[in-house]
Amino acid sequence: MSIFNRKKDEDEEDLDDKKFEDKKFKDLNPQNKRKRKEPQKPWGRPERLLVLSVLLATIFLSAFLGLFARDFKLPGLPRLSMPSFDFFEGETIVIKGNKQSEEKSKKISEEFKNITKNLSGVYGLYVIRLNGEGAYGIFDKEKFEAASLVKLPVLATLYKEAEAGNIDLDTKYSLKNSDKITGSGSLSGKPAGTVLTYRDLARFMGKQSDNTAYGIIKRILGDAKINKEISDLGMTNTSLSDHSTSPYDTGIFFEKLYKNQIVKEKYKNEILDYLTDTIYENWLVAGIPEEIRVAHKYGRELHVVNDAGVVFTKEPFILVIMTKGVVEREADEFFPKLTKVIYDGETSK
Repeated sequence: MSIFNRKKDEDEEDLDDKKFEDKKFKDLNPQNKRKRKEPQKPWGRPERLLVLSVLLATIFLSAFLGLFARDFKLPGLPRLSMPSFDFFEGETIVIKGNKQSEEKSKKISEEFKNITKNLSGVYGLYVIRLNGEGAYGIFDKEKFEAASLVKLPVLATLYKEAEAGNIDLDTKYSLKNSDKITGSGSLSGKPAGTVLTYRDLARFMGKQSDNTAYGIIKRILGDAKINKEISDLGMTNTSLSDHSTSPYDTGIFFEKLYKNQIVKEKYKNEILDYLTDTIYENWLVAGIPEEIRVAHKYGRELHVVNDAGVVFTKEPFILVIMTKGVVEREADEFFPKLTKVIYDGETSK
C-alpha cells in the first residue's frame, strides 16, 4: 500500500472516531449516573391538572375581588347574597306612616330601586319626614363606609361640650405642621403658626370637610367623649375607629339635631349654618331647586360617595344617600337624579 493511501485511511479513521465522539449516546455506566442528563419528559396528567387548577383559582379570585369591590352588586343584576355575612344582607325596605304617606313612600322607593338596580354597587337610602308622617329606607340599617360623615358626631360633641361650658369655642389654636392632613379642605396648605379658633375649625369641618380641622378637634375632644356621644345618640351602627355608619344612624343624627335634642337652638343653628352652602354642592343639593336650603354633609372615599342632610322645604325632611362598591363617576352622575326623584316625590301632593 502506498504511503498516500495509508495516510488517507488514517484520516478517514480519525474522522470516523470524531463522528462517533460527537454522537450523543446515553451513558449507561452506573458510575456516571450523576453526570447524565435525562431527556426532558412531556407534561403528564398531574402537571396539567396543577396548571389548570392555578388558572381556575386565578380566574375565580379575580372574579371574587371584582364582585367584592362592587359589594356583590353588578349593573342590571340582583345583589348576590349570603345570609351568614353581615355585608351580604338582603335588601330592606322600611316604611312607616299613615296609609297615604306609605303609598308615597312606596312609590319613591320603587323609583329609587329602578334607577339603582342598573348601577354598580349598593345604594342605601333613608328619609325621615320631620312633620311626623313617617320614614322609609332601603338598606337603611346596613353598615357603610362613613367617609366624612364621621365628622358629624365630632361636631356634635364639640358643641355639646361648649354648651356645657367645658370648651370655649373662641379658644385660639396655632396650626402646626404635624397637624396637617392631606385630603379635603384647605388648612393643609396654610403655614404653621396660623391662628384659628375652635369655632374656625368647626366651620372648616362643615364648609370644606377639612381633614386637618377634624384631626385637631378629634384630638382635643378625645375618642372617649366622641364615642359616648355616638352611643347617647343611639347610633348603634356607627364606629369612630372603623369610620363606618348607616343611613339610619345618619338620619337619627340629623333628626335629633333639627329637634334641638343634641344642642339648643343657638348652637344647632350654627352647626346647620356650617353645613349650608359648602364647597360640595354637586351631589345631594344638585337635584333640589336652588331656592331650597339644604344643610348637609358630603363624604367620599374609593368606591364610596355619601351625602346626607336636612332639606328645608315647606314640610322639611331628612335625606340620606350612602353608597359602597360604586363607580364614583357613575355615582356622581346619578346622585342628582336620585335626589330629584326623592324631592319631587316628597313635595308632590
